[in-house]
Amino acid sequence: MQTTFPGKIVQRVTLLLWGIWKARNGHIFQNEQFTPLKCLIRAKSLSAQWRIRTCMSADTFLQGCSFIPSKKPLFIRWEPPSPGRVKLNFDGSRQSGLAAGGYVIRNWRGMILKLGAASYGRASILLAEGIALRDGIQAAFLSGYRSMEIEGDNKIIIQAIQGQISVPWQLRTIVKEIQHTIEQCAYVLIRHIYREANMAADWLSKIGHSIPVNLLMSECEATEFRTIIQEDWVGRTLVRRGS
Repeated sequence: MQTTFPGKIVQRVTLLLWGIWKARNGHIFQNEQFTPLKCLIRAKSLSAQWRIRTCMSADTFLQGCSFIPSKKPLFIRWEPPSPGRVKLNFDGSRQSGLAAGGYVIRNWRGMILKLGAASYGRASILLAEGIALRDGIQAAFLSGYRSMEIEGDNKIIIQAIQGQISVPWQLRTIVKEIQHTIEQCAYVLIRHIYREANMAADWLSKIGHSIPVNLLMSECEATEFRTIIQEDWVGRTLVRRGS
């Protein structure tokens, strides 16, 4: 049986009360909607960040000891775009030889503007990633957004769009379509991020396997997806051991 020490209980209760206080201030001063789920997510995020910072302090104190891992920890989180811009996250998925993809577009307040998912049939993961990005950027462009930040966890696709590498012929047309749309925008920043900061698009790409046609929406009520979106907004931070 796992034992919870009194200090941990006090810490959790304190962070929960702090989350409620923050939600109360947001409701009164910023007219934010109060939801118990958001309070709980905020408290969990604060607890995770507290544990991370505690671990960082311990690592700093123990530097030079032989048993400390040589790799530095990376703290990964989804970041909202700058005010006035939108952020497009995209991802591809492949299961049993079948490919699918998904994307989500959010504003600087973390609100969903557009999202999409689709099944692509038999295709490579690179093709799935490329189609998901093409569909996402075209959806953003057709919705009137001309200033955007684009993130994905596939370096090859990112580098291909940036013109740094060549791609298989099956992907060249899609890359050119993406680049053509980018050229018509006022501002586009495209960069690679780790999967931990791309969870919403990853979830949609997997859902794409069960969708027979291209699905474009402005909302998704699935509890799991809504939880990911809420945790992104409150700053869920995950640790990855980097080089």
